[in-house]
Amino acid sequence: MSGFTYGFPGYGGGPYGGGGPVFPLPVSYYTNLLTSEYKLAPNLNAWLAAKLQLFANVNTCLASMNEAFDLDSAVGVQLDVLGQIQGVSRTVGFQPSDSVSPILDDATYRLLIKATSANNRWDGTEEALYPIWQTLFPGGSIVINDAQNMTCTIVLVGAFTSIIQDLILNGYIVPRPEGVLYSYVFSELPIFGFDEDNAFIAGLDVGHFA
Repeated sequence: MSGFTYGFPGYGGGPYGGGGPVFPLPVSYYTNLLTSEYKLAPNLNAWLAAKLQLFANVNTCLASMNEAFDLDSAVGVQLDVLGQIQGVSRTVGFQPSDSVSPILDDATYRLLIKATSANNRWDGTEEALYPIWQTLFPGGSIVINDAQNMTCTIVLVGAFTSIIQDLILNGYIVPRPEGVLYSYVFSELPIFGFDEDNAFIAGLDVGHFA
């Protein structure tokens, strides 16, 4: 077992609350500290074990907090708490397509919380959208075509479930400057187009139709 144990090698000797994971010692560790004349006293041992178990349960709970409320591993009600802190509801304000429930599953809700957090820290520049997208969808691609008239075409490449596409289309995922209209295209790169031949736009037999 790696890490630190509170109470080891003796009272006040082990770290607590910092420096590494905390591994609570078993109740037997403390009952074994009784001097010889009390080790065989059943009532005292039972009373002491019952009292110590309360503290052991608290320590076990504290030791599990980091993992339980880590965004990448939290599930269920723990994920709901993280969503409340971020100000993100598990229930979306629209009816998703394909009869999908508006109450998000854990994986989709986790993505929405991450997207909201990234959006809150976005500096408003086009360049900053690319690393945000890579964080949310590793291996996916986002292409931003700014028409310079307060509209942008956003080409998205990746494997998206229908609910994720709905979240994107309803403005839950990609941060958008106030007053700018986004149009979304879900496609494979390169997309079909004329007069250009690069990684993003290609002609017949190469480019993909959106």
